[in-house]
Amino acid sequence: MKILLSILLGLLSLSYADESYYKNGKLVELQNTHISRSSNHSSTSYYKTASGKSVGVTDQLLVQCKRSVSCPKLLATFDLLNYSKLSDTIFVVKVENGDNVFSVSRALFESNKVLFSHPDFTKERRKR
Repeated sequence: MKILLSILLGLLSLSYADESYYKNGKLVELQNTHISRSSNHSSTSYYKTASGKSVGVTDQLLVQCKRSVSCPKLLATFDLLNYSKLSDTIFVVKVENGDNVFSVSRALFESNKVLFSHPDFTKERRKR
């Protein structure tokens, strides 16, 4: 089963740009700026949107499963076992083993069992 999912994720990643995710059902592409920052617990890579806005992407996803779907079972089928539950249907999922956070996000969304699945974006801190 894991081999089949790995092949599926590989094929999906070939059909789309590596840096894309679904927002409101539409594919959004980002351009890698090749800037990264790491801390003890996570790393953040920075991308540019089509409008030129800079966004940071961590190695985590935000996922909301449909009410009729068992999110823990769905995540287990994608071999995603490191997650935190925010509510009955919303989870923060850590993507490990060098998997591409964008391809995992797209595969979850394309399973048609989630309302949304996108990278956990960071915002730049600004003084007020």
